[in-house]
Formats: sequence, C-alpha cells, structure tokens
Amino acid sequence: MAPPGSVYTRAQVGMDAPLVTVETHLQPGTPAFILVGLPESALRESRIRVKSAIQNSGYGYPDRRVVVNLAPADLAKDGTRYDLAIALGILAASGLLKAGLLDGFEFLGELGLYGELREVRGVLSAALAASNAGRTIMVPAASLISLRGNTRNVIGVSSLREAVDVIRGKPPATTPDTPAGTVPEPPPVYPQIVGQQLAKRALAVAAAGAHHLLMIGPPGAGKTMLARAIPELLPALDVTEAVEVAAVYSAAGLPPPPAGRPPMRSPHHTATAAAMIGGGPYAFPGEISLSHRGILFLDEMPHFAPAVLDHLREPLQTGEIHLARVRYRVRYPASFQLVAAMNPCPVGRTCKRETCRCSAQERMRYQRRISGPLLDRIDLHVRVPELSGREIAGRDGNAGATAPRDAIGACRRLQMARQGVLNAALEPEALRRHAALSPAARTLLLAAVDRQHLSARSYDKILRLARTVADLAVSETIEPVHAAEALSYRSLDWENGVTG
Repeated sequence: MAPPGSVYTRAQVGMDAPLVTVETHLQPGTPAFILVGLPESALRESRIRVKSAIQNSGYGYPDRRVVVNLAPADLAKDGTRYDLAIALGILAASGLLKAGLLDGFEFLGELGLYGELREVRGVLSAALAASNAGRTIMVPAASLISLRGNTRNVIGVSSLREAVDVIRGKPPATTPDTPAGTVPEPPPVYPQIVGQQLAKRALAVAAAGAHHLLMIGPPGAGKTMLARAIPELLPALDVTEAVEVAAVYSAAGLPPPPAGRPPMRSPHHTATAAAMIGGGPYAFPGEISLSHRGILFLDEMPHFAPAVLDHLREPLQTGEIHLARVRYRVRYPASFQLVAAMNPCPVGRTCKRETCRCSAQERMRYQRRISGPLLDRIDLHVRVPELSGREIAGRDGNAGATAPRDAIGACRRLQMARQGVLNAALEPEALRRHAALSPAARTLLLAAVDRQHLSARSYDKILRLARTVADLAVSETIEPVHAAEALSYRSLDWENGVTG
C-alpha cells in the first residue's frame, strides 16, 4: 500500500509514459504550496488551479504548508497532466479520502478553476502503461472518444468531484463505450482522375507493396489528385496498427484519424526539420511519425529545404526515428510510405525541352535540390505527362472508374502470408529467398545493372518492385515482363535532367 497522500500518475516522454508518484505532506507553519521534482513553469502554476478547484468543488483546502514531491525527481515534468493527481493527493493527505482507496488507481488530467477536468496529450500511452501495471486509470471524460476502446481499466470523469465520488465507490457517469459518432466518408478521388493510365498503374504497384513514389510532370497533369487517391487503394488498418497510430497522435495531442483509416499527412514546403522529424522543447512527434502506417505526401518536393529532405533518409530506411537532445532521448515509429510530386523545372509551365523557359542549368539546379541518396531510396520515379485536349474534353468518360482496392488487398495478403512483411520492407536475405527470377528475367536485370550502373540498393529496389508486379499478376516467379515494368519505374535520366 502506498503511503497516505501518495498518488500515481504518468509522465509523457516520446511514446513512453513513465510512472510518477505524487507524494503530499502537510507541515505546520505558514500556509504555502511547495512543489518539487523538476516541475516546468506550466506545472508550477498548478498550485493556483488545484487550490481553486478544491475550494470550488466544496472541499476544504488545508490551512498548512503543503509540500508536493513528484518522484522520480530526476525526470523533468511538464504540462498540466498532473493537476488531478496533485489535488487528490492533497485531499488524501487532509484525510478527506481514506488511506488505501487510491492504491489501485492512476490519475491524469488538467483541472479548471471550478474543478472541471480537461484533456491532456498522451492519454493513450498512459492508459496502456497503466493497464500493463494492473491499475485503473482515471482520465478526462472527453479523452474516452480518442481512446476508442483500445484499452481496458479506463474510467472517464468530468470533474474533481466526480473523481472523488468514483474513488468512494459511486459508478462513473461516462464509460469507455460512449459512442464517438461517425465521421462521414469523403467523396472518392480516384474516379475523378482524367487519363494517366500509366501513372494509375504505378499508383497500384506502389500501394500493393508499400513502395515510395515520386511523380514528376507539369502543373495540372493530376499529380496531386493521384497522390490523394492512394488512401482509397489501401486496406483498413488492423487493430494493432490502429492502436500504434492512435498512440502517436495522442502523444502529439491531436485527434487520431477515423478508425481503421491509414493517416495521410501533407506538410507545407516551409516545414522545418523539427516539424518534419519531431523534436522541439517537449519531444513532439513530427510529420513522419504522424504518417506512421500511412502516407506522407510532399507536394512540390524541390521547394522543401534540402536539409529537411535529407532528414528523411534514415527513417525511410529504418521505419523509425531516434531523437537525441540535451533534455531527452526518444524513439518514434515512422513506418510511412513517401509519395512526392514535383515539376521538372522552377517555372513549371511548358516543361518540354524545346519550349521550356528555363535553361538546362536551371532545370538541373532545381532537380538537384533532391539529393541522389534520397532519390535512390524512392522506389518508383514516374513521369506524369500533360493531358491532351481529347482527354480534357472527354473527362466525363472517366466517371464510374473504381479504385482497384480488392486486388491490392489480395496482393498484400499474399505478401504477408508468404513472408510476414510487405515487399518494400523485405530485407536483402529474405528478398533473395522470396523473389525467384526466371532465367530470362535474371539476364534482363543483370544487363540493366551494367548498363545503368545501378547501386546495390537500386538493384534491390527494382527486385522488390518486380516481386510486387509479379504478385499483382499472381505469378510465383518473376518473369521478364515483370522485371521490365519494374525497370521502367527507375528509368528517368536524372543525370542529364528530366523534362515533362
């Protein structure tokens, strides 16, 4: 049993929620509130919120020196998440709550001046940790919607008084089964895409194997619309994946995507490195982590700062990001699918070599804002040409086109049954084992390696693409037609500049 006045709560460090014990001691002397244990400024202000909440909830505030310690003392504490635990610790130390009633609970939430309870970030991580520790966690009632039944032993309360009533045995007014309502499905994008059959095929290949995709072409060709159609091709997240995504969004203090839908993030090209990969004063997750199990779409990719783009290289390879700062060291998941779009040149109007207003040097300088190592990590490089007058005029003929979601879902299930991961995540050893080449396909790929001077990484990328193309065709062996299609997605001449 914890000492009288001791209450359990949780900190937030990246995706982790370490246990914090709030110890409260009432001392004789001049009335004061002393808070120790590395509190940040917002937490030091809790004395005002807690005192007002206790008094306005109808309880007496002790007319003594109140000393509150947040243990462990070497863990920095920030935010307002400890308010409820501090208030209950004071009530327990004052004798208003019997010893032992708080032992099986943990508490999380910000108090208002009149005792109302407000949401804080990281509720899901704390709820999962409390469940693993065998304790029931009490959280703001508004947080139950974002939890969506992902954890057990969660109680939602709306005020300090309701929290005290529940501790004394009264049933809570709100349960985790409270319906969150439904989010209406947005209108489908895929049927609105005009022409671009080759790009649509590349889109299906990218979605089927979770391959990274870069589209290059003039404005108005449909690159952005193609990118925004990708979520319509992806199957729903399973329960484990949905919990992972919800935990990242909870750590960021954001509402998670609708249940089962893969997230899609589209940061502006002015995004900083901290906004993209995470960090800042309190180790917030970045866009790459908010895209976990979904899509990170970078429109007008060369307009992003080259240093920011190069920060993507490691997470593209490993599927996670490790942030090491003076105040913290955290890890965030970042298993996202990169989809990017760009114009061939800065002007981006008539992007053909014979009519482009940009010089060859300007085009090369623009395209080289994307480094070679980053380009090498992107599986498909696809040209999206401008639409013809016939295609634009006959766009109504595209109505009724449906996204090949069923075929892509079947392809993904085939990969998971065969190797346990999607093709884009195959390690080199497993790739050699599962990507069986016919003799003719092997000859074709080896000739391409010598002719195009491909790196080992590029060869593996092409082999993974060929495996996905073969899977879409339900072929156990990679044939020349599959290898040729995979090679076509890596055939753009970046050394001499790509045109539209």
